[in-house]
Amino acid sequence: MILISQRNMALDSYNCVNCILSLEESVNHLFITCPFAVMCWSLIGVSIPLDGIFPDIVAQIKDQLNSQFFMEAIILTCWVIWSTRNDLIFRGIQRNQNDCIRLLTKEISLLVHRVKQSAQPLFSSWIQSLL
Repeated sequence: MILISQRNMALDSYNCVNCILSLEESVNHLFITCPFAVMCWSLIGVSIPLDGIFPDIVAQIKDQLNSQFFMEAIILTCWVIWSTRNDLIFRGIQRNQNDCIRLLTKEISLLVHRVKQSAQPLFSSWIQSLL
């Protein structure tokens, strides 16, 4: 049996690096209320209510996107937010809106290879409606 030691990462600050609000980063802040997250959601045409909790917000995103691919949009947008955060923390790379659009487009183009052939036209149409 291999034992893996768990260590907490000590950071100078636990505040969100994606915004200037100097709020402690939480899941809700990072993915929903952070101005950077709000901007990322707007890239796919979603307006997030800032007073909601994530499970409720998923249902609202589903309604706003009105697509069978709503979960892919949620996952990819969260991935862009998370990747951008990590690029700043670990690589010192500050991303802007155009960078986020490019990253989202790249991730969607990779996802297209996983879509069933029968759903390709619908998926392509959905991509065009997003971007």
